[in-house]
Amino acid sequence: MATVLAKFQETQRLQEEQYMGFREELRTISSTLGTIVVVLKELVNTRRDTVALQGAPVNSMDDELPTTSAGAGGQDAPP
Repeated sequence: MATVLAKFQETQRLQEEQYMGFREELRTISSTLGTIVVVLKELVNTRRDTVALQGAPVNSMDDELPTTSAGAGGQDAPP
């Protein structure tokens, strides 16, 4: 019985270590994504400033965005 309990405790300890490692990886990914979002926002603001300085309406950037014919389920319609 003691062997079973010891194996269970060891397994539980290993799972807790894996969980803590996973949480740390998620924090790193979250931080990286946050940095990417900040950089993208700066790029959008810079683009808007550039467009505004050129005298074009700021909304002209919307014409450059890709469009899809997404149907139900968010998938493109077949050709």
